[in-house]
Formats: sequence, C-alpha cells, structure tokens
Amino acid sequence: MGGIALLVTALGASPEKPGLVATASVADSALPWSAGAALTIPELSTGAPRGATVLTATPVQQAGQAPPAPTVIDGLAANGIPNVALNAYRVAAARMGSASPSCGIDWSLLAGIGRIESNHGRYGGAVLSPDGSSAPKILGPPLDGGKFAFIGDSDNGTYDNDTTYDRAMGPMQFIPTTWRSYAVDADGNGTTDPFNINDAALAAANYLCTAGGDLRTQAGLIRAVLAYNHSDEYVAEVLALARAYGSGIPVADLGPMFGITSGAVPRPSGQYWAPAAPGPAIGFTDTTPASGDTTGAQPQSAPPASGGGAAPDQSGAGAAPGGQPAASGGTGGAATPPASSGSGQPASPPPSSGTGGQAPPPASGSAPGPSVPVTPPPVTPPPVVQPPPVVAAPPPVVPAVPPLIPGQTCNPLGGLLPLPPCP
Repeated sequence: MGGIALLVTALGASPEKPGLVATASVADSALPWSAGAALTIPELSTGAPRGATVLTATPVQQAGQAPPAPTVIDGLAANGIPNVALNAYRVAAARMGSASPSCGIDWSLLAGIGRIESNHGRYGGAVLSPDGSSAPKILGPPLDGGKFAFIGDSDNGTYDNDTTYDRAMGPMQFIPTTWRSYAVDADGNGTTDPFNINDAALAAANYLCTAGGDLRTQAGLIRAVLAYNHSDEYVAEVLALARAYGSGIPVADLGPMFGITSGAVPRPSGQYWAPAAPGPAIGFTDTTPASGDTTGAQPQSAPPASGGGAAPDQSGAGAAPGGQPAASGGTGGAATPPASSGSGQPASPPPSSGTGGQAPPPASGSAPGPSVPVTPPPVTPPPVVQPPPVVAAPPPVVPAVPPLIPGQTCNPLGGLLPLPPCP
C-alpha cells in the first residue's frame, strides 16, 4: 500500500454530478496506528461466510477479570528458554535499541510472546536447530471463522501450505499478511524466514515498537501486545511472563550475544497495522519439556500430563489465550495489566480488591471433592509356627536281678559251681 488518498467533496461540483476528488496523499507510515488499523484490519476477513467470526479494528476488551494465577505463570516459565531462542530475543532487543532507541524494548517481552505463541519454538515437540530454524515447521490452526476470526488465504499456501485459509506460522506465529510487512533478514543469511526464530524475533520486536511506541511505559506495553493479538487476556499473560523471565534469568551473567546487534531495521510496509498473530496462542497449552542447552529450567517433580512431544494440534481446540473475539479462550487473564516499572519490563501487578479480583486456581487440576470414608482392607496375621512337642527321654532300663538262691543262682561258700558267690 503506497499511500492513502484523502478524499473531499469536489468544490464546485454541480448538483447533477456530485463527487469526490483526491486532494492529497498521505504515506502509510504517517498515519496513526488506529487510523491504519481501522482501514485495513477488517479487509483481512473479506469473503467470510455468513455467521463467521471476523476481525474488528478495535479489540473487544473485558474489564474486571482476575490476573493470571502466579502458579500458572510459574508453570509456563518452569521449562526455561532454549539458548538459541534466548539469544535471538536478546539480539533482537539490542538491534531495535540501536535502530529505535526511543522504543526501549526488553528481551523479556519477546520471551513472553515466544512462550505463549510456540513454547519458544518447541510446540508439539519441535526442535530449534543452532541456526534458529524449527523442525518440524510450526503452524497454527486454519483461521476459518469458526472459533477464531476468518482470514482467507493470502499467500496461495506459499508460507503456511494452506490454499484455503491463512494460518499463523513459526515461533512468533505471524500470519502471512503481517509477515510480508515485517519480514527481515536478522541473521544476514540472505533470506527472510518466519520459521527461523532469529528473523521472527526481530520482526516481532519491530512490530511491537511500531505498534506501541515507548515500551518503557505501561500504556505502550499494553498498546503493543494488544495489537499483536486482540485479547486482553493474552496481554495480561504475556506481561506476567515477561516479568517472570526478566526477574528470573540474569542475562547480564550469560556472556556475549551472537548475532547482528546494531544497525537499521527496515520500515514495515503494506498492511502493517494488522495483528501479528490473531489466532489462538498455541504455545500456552504446550508442555514440551526442556531439552538441549536451556536456561532457566526448573526441575520437574513429575512428568507433564500432556503436550510434550505430541503432534501439533491443528484444530485449535483448547488453545488459549488469544484470538478474536477476546473472550474466546484463555485462563481468565486480566483485562488491565499491572503498572510498568519504567525499565522496559512490566511491573508487578497491584493487589486486587473485591471478590472478583481473586486469582483463579492453577490451570491444571480441579477442586477436591467431598471426603469419602475409606475402609482399610482386612489384615491377615501371619501364621503362627508351633514348636515341636518336647518328649521326655525314657528312664534307663535297669535289668532285673534274679534272686540269689544257693546252689541255683549263686555258689555257696566252698561250692564249685560256676556261679557268683552267695552273700
């Protein structure tokens, strides 16, 4: 889109031929974000069937929701960040700091989005190679207007292998239209690849700075992340994760970064006001465990219940949060994220008030049911071994001594019989 003409009623037009004439042309980059979004975002859902969910220029926000439970955020951050992804986030933030110092983007914001969108390039068991590419390629569900907003095919399947609908793609889940506006060769290999986390992270950084302006302010952070995905729940969870990563991983102690950390970043073009990832945040429910060189991983007390190593879910069922409308999924994230600390990272959330501000229970598990008495199984005592009976020894047999009869059983005095002498 080279420019948008400003149209006014032609001066002097006759009543018979009223009309409009172009009086000026404004470059796309000069339009406020809200004006550009209002003109271009609804176009993405052109051709949607009757009754389909469609994109709207202004996100639908819901106030009064509780912030994400700390246990949920801790669980999401517990499997750490692959070193390849962490380096990509740090390099992208440094490069944007060089190209646009007024933005103030922090690497932890990119990490929050990377976790929610694709589990840092590990969704469904995908693996990041040392050059930043993920295999197999990560694709979101088709944006067919059912559970998520309708976006018909815009790239003839070139990026997402779908010639009917568009799909979000790669570690940062750009849709083809927005990727074409922000595509950048971050690693200097001569290609722009949405499935390479180096290119995707710098494109995401450029998007967030363009949409949010000064990301050292809370207003800028909310504006940027809400443009990325039109869900206030998504905003709350991304900013909570960014705080967790920023406070939990001391990047100053990790040594140097590897990549191009300075220099200009191409200005976006085309329909660059469109959401970067309007579909479901598929990484939110993915539990692929840490593997390879990883930073910040916490020991797992038990294997994950689901997700790790599974084939990517292309249906979008159960994926949360994200997508338009804003209330279509998620875990009950906050509509109003907490105030900024002023350092480029989201600050800690303020205390909630009232019964509606309490945090929900963790995403996994359910409330315990009523106690049911349990009868222990009968205990069978071990058999008693009886000792053998003690039998008394018989008394010795004393041979009977016949009576002594002189001449018969004994020899009388002076006798010559061969018998014992008589007493």
